[in-house]
Amino acid sequence: MLLALQSVDVELGGVSILRDISFEVAQGHTFGIVGPNGAGKTTILNVVSGVVPTVRGDVVFKGETLTGISPHKVRGHGIGRSLQSTQYFTHLSVLDLVSLGQLKNSVWGALRFSDHRRTRFAQTSRTRAMEALELLDLGAYAHRPLGELSSAVQKLADMARALAVGGELVLLDEPTSGVSASERGAIADALSEMRRLGRTIVLIDHDPGFVVSNCDRLMAMNFGEVLRVGDPGEVMASAEVKRSYLGQSAE
Repeated sequence: MLLALQSVDVELGGVSILRDISFEVAQGHTFGIVGPNGAGKTTILNVVSGVVPTVRGDVVFKGETLTGISPHKVRGHGIGRSLQSTQYFTHLSVLDLVSLGQLKNSVWGALRFSDHRRTRFAQTSRTRAMEALELLDLGAYAHRPLGELSSAVQKLADMARALAVGGELVLLDEPTSGVSASERGAIADALSEMRRLGRTIVLIDHDPGFVVSNCDRLMAMNFGEVLRVGDPGEVMASAEVKRSYLGQSAE
């Protein structure tokens, strides 16, 4: 197993957000997480990426415990992470955005860099950033401002940023959010390319059908707790998931 969460509890402001979360992700697999708004899906990605601390439990990556280390050190282990929204980066070119994924400090700190320093950094990281863009068929957009592009291209560019870290694990947070139904095929194609490259993926999305169609194993959750983990079809067909997540009766 490449990644494992072991009995993870998270509290924010004294409120329990995650309770006894445990799952494993095999190397080269795509692990999907579904659940209604507020279920704790993004919090799980925040825990893995070091943004949110645990009260109890551990995050284990390649046999090493990552619990309690800073986000930039997590990224240094080769864990890339996309964001739900790219609205804070619309003034950047696509190449600048992808280059930020290689900074040792946080992306948020990078936004405070002067234009001159950011441009200089982009030049030194051009090769890896362009490789990631080309892998997702985005090379033609490299020098265009992110804000001029469609939601789908913005999401793909952020996926390229996560990929540019160069590691084995990519965390994808709502990659189809704001993307039209006709453009979601491009997001699915990017996922297929990541899998072809041998990347391990943890995928959450508001569209359970998209997740189920693009994952090897699935975890359904609600109110910060695991409902069921296993084969995607079996998880979505279970009475507990229908009752608690889909709002359907046990029958």
